[in-house]
Amino acid sequence: MAGVREPLTRVRIIEAALEIIDDEGLGALNMRRLAAAVGVRPMSLYHHVPSKESILDAVAECIAEAALGDRGAQSAGARGRGTSRATGWRERTRELFIGLYELVQDHPRALPLISTAVLRTPRGRRWMEELMGLLLGAGFTPDQAASLFHTLGAYTIGLGYASMLSLDVPPATIVGELTGHWADYPHLLRVGLQLALWDRPGDFDTALDI
Repeated sequence: MAGVREPLTRVRIIEAALEIIDDEGLGALNMRRLAAAVGVRPMSLYHHVPSKESILDAVAECIAEAALGDRGAQSAGARGRGTSRATGWRERTRELFIGLYELVQDHPRALPLISTAVLRTPRGRRWMEELMGLLLGAGFTPDQAASLFHTLGAYTIGLGYASMLSLDVPPATIVGELTGHWADYPHLLRVGLQLALWDRPGDFDTALDI
């Protein structure tokens, strides 16, 4: 007997869209490709989602929930760090950005969605609301709070972009292109592969403390 086809739902569509983005990038996602992934005709998708833009918005909300979501002050990161043990604004701010960093590392090809999720999704706005509350409560002015977010946000998202690029150009490829050029780049080759490795455990946490 033929297997029973899994019902088409909005959740299933969003999950399939995220899987395509994670595997192939945002450019690979279109209604025809998504319909093929869930085993339906493209027009069937429109019974659940009105447009590709609405799918992208929903995917952004879905991935933001992992680290930027309803856990609020009880959240300590995207990878199950448990209940927050932060005792002050510095520690809690650190936790919030570690959670964002882990989210970026989990979904590097979805980075364009993640980078706007903190302001465009309900869960992202709650993350931002907590962060601004921490900073203003610690005595920062609104300008200073915005500057701190921009600095730490650029650092976090920048590492994400580097990780995304490394998916297409592996570190070994970069180093391989320099083979035989020791006389031209002695200092560069001395450091070598370490420069091309962007996901180095502990580096992000350490830099937050500098």
